[in-house]
Amino acid sequence: MSQASPQSLQMVMSSVQRERPIVLHVDDDVASLLMAEGALEDAGFDVLHAADGIEAIDMYREHEPDLVIMDAVMPVMDGFEAISGIRKLPGGMHVPILMITGLEDLDSITRAYDEGVTDFLTKPVNFYILPYRVQYLLRSKLTADALRVSQSKLDNAQRIARLGNWEWCLSSHGMSWSREFGRVLGLTEGQTVDNWNEFLDRIVDADRHSVRLMAEHAVEEKQPFNIEFCVPCLHDDSSRRIRLEAEPYCVESGECTHMMGTIQDITERTNAQKQIHNLAYFDLVTGLPNRAQLNEQLRYTLKLAKRNQGKFALLFLDLDHFKQVNDTLGHDAGDDLLKQVSGRLTSVVRGGDMVSSCGENIDGEEAESQHTVARLGGDEFVVLLGQVNRAEDAARVAERIAQSISAPYDIGGQNVSVTTTIGISVFPADGVTSEVLMKNADVAMYHAKESGRNGYQFYSRQIHEQALARFSLESELKSAIENEQLTLVYQPKVNICDGSVSGVEALIRWDHEEHGTVSPNDFIPLAEETGLILPLGRWVLCEATRQMQNWIEAGMEPLVIAVNCSSVQFTRSDMITDINTAIAYSGLDPHLLEIELTESLLLQDIELGIRILRDMKALGIQVAIDDFGTGFSSLSYLKRLPVDKLKIDRSFVKDLGVDAGDVAIVSAIITLSHNLNLTVVAEGVETRQQYDILHGFDCNEAQGFLISHPMNATEMQRWLLHTTTGLNRKVSGL
Repeated sequence: MSQASPQSLQMVMSSVQRERPIVLHVDDDVASLLMAEGALEDAGFDVLHAADGIEAIDMYREHEPDLVIMDAVMPVMDGFEAISGIRKLPGGMHVPILMITGLEDLDSITRAYDEGVTDFLTKPVNFYILPYRVQYLLRSKLTADALRVSQSKLDNAQRIARLGNWEWCLSSHGMSWSREFGRVLGLTEGQTVDNWNEFLDRIVDADRHSVRLMAEHAVEEKQPFNIEFCVPCLHDDSSRRIRLEAEPYCVESGECTHMMGTIQDITERTNAQKQIHNLAYFDLVTGLPNRAQLNEQLRYTLKLAKRNQGKFALLFLDLDHFKQVNDTLGHDAGDDLLKQVSGRLTSVVRGGDMVSSCGENIDGEEAESQHTVARLGGDEFVVLLGQVNRAEDAARVAERIAQSISAPYDIGGQNVSVTTTIGISVFPADGVTSEVLMKNADVAMYHAKESGRNGYQFYSRQIHEQALARFSLESELKSAIENEQLTLVYQPKVNICDGSVSGVEALIRWDHEEHGTVSPNDFIPLAEETGLILPLGRWVLCEATRQMQNWIEAGMEPLVIAVNCSSVQFTRSDMITDINTAIAYSGLDPHLLEIELTESLLLQDIELGIRILRDMKALGIQVAIDDFGTGFSSLSYLKRLPVDKLKIDRSFVKDLGVDAGDVAIVSAIITLSHNLNLTVVAEGVETRQQYDILHGFDCNEAQGFLISHPMNATEMQRWLLHTTTGLNRKVSGL
């Protein structure tokens, strides 16, 4: 155990001499700060405030408070990063930090303790109890400070601390011992250990010989010794772990006459160490090695490969659509699936997947010793192939893993199928450090996902550069959303029968200050993948409805404003609340708002989709199915969906007049829609011929470049005023 320096000890002693201890309270919630301040000041504490992690670190550096109360979730810098920063400051290593959090997941708790949190207090906070918790932590701090001051004295005291003592006379072999000695050995009332041999008989057979030899050697060399061994329990087949420490007692002539020592039951400590080791190095759900053990094995493999100029590979695995299993069947089913996946991974590796240069498999036990299968968390796994001859060997393993994982699973009596996407990095071609190899395997895996999932991908410089560009775009998109740097453009829709304007669709655009216009095809999928689509979608709803209400208040005739809804918004956001918020924010009549959803989204969970659509319709808005015909259409479900419109995808409109198949499809969609009392909108109309064909099929509305390109709000208003005439708002030339 390390000794504390005189300077640091002086710092500790000086910090506890304040008449009123200083508490630094870090929270972005002003109400919480004020309520806690009153309770703490009444209890005799001075309170400092900070609104985020960066301010907290600065305040700590300036005032060196006696205790820190830290909120977990804050803007700018969260509580986890702030704790890490404080622990790096002079005197910050030992200050008690009480984290206030509503987070209950194991990963958050583990991360908090890793960063150095002392204790937790969950929300809502009981401000009556808070001062007592602070006093308790400060009392513990004082105790810990005192322990550090007297560390050198405690080291010697701990060495000779005993639960039981004993003495062995070498001439008679007799033993004398305290009551605690008998308790440690499990002696019952009336049982005795009169000599050294009787004591040895109490030790399990596997350890007895080692204890005898070590004791005889210590007597001969007149040296102290210590040893751990097991003794059987009297009531069952289990055993207890015992630690024996002894020192020789020598007379003036130098002859060793006695051995004296201590005996201690360390069963609980040993079990706790095993449990701590398991918690530290093994995943709780699957029993596989976790990230910590993988890192140790990776460092060892890296050292061995460098010494032998060998190769090894890392396979970074992610289960495809695992979240759907959790959402549909529950987290217990998800854990069951993870256990079965880990079993298959281990089975593949144990099967001897290494291939030698002559094409013969390495022995299974040898291969297993070279490989590690680990779970990093969530649905992420890593396979470390400790030796490969060629990169193709890793690909062969990846193919076997993918084949094994894709076989159906029985989860609670239900048949479940998942696939896996794998990224591969190989030493030394893809990196010479464990950190770089892990990162590059992860990058390769994400590239494989972008290429269609259910496959594997090796790392390359091109992939790396693509990943860097993606990460940069993600950061810039987040900033653009937060700073409202995106804009909306509007494309009109017309009634095909008379050419009157029937509505407009709001479309999002991003004009990057460096890269120019960024295509929605690039940033919308990124926003969906990262979750940024949620705040982005809420902004679009509010901005589109606000703009339409502004036009109406400016004297324009009311039109329906259409807004696209992402599948991520539909499944992860509260769409009803988002729509209500937008309507309340803008004051727009709900009947003038149209939400466009893709058919594939609705058919993922048809019953849930119907319930949500009914709730949306109850708000008074209109609902349209976008891109109809491009997904897995199900006519049996279409008649059950409470929707108002179908939008024919532009891919069918594009070749109208030249492709008889598209003509037949469009005609069938329009007839079907009319039979279901649905309005039909054709998008992507660019030619008069397309328009006329749609008119002949009695299509209701058209949208596309023939009518107008998308325009900003000012251009849209000018277009509506100058290219339409009369109350019917007929578009010129149509």
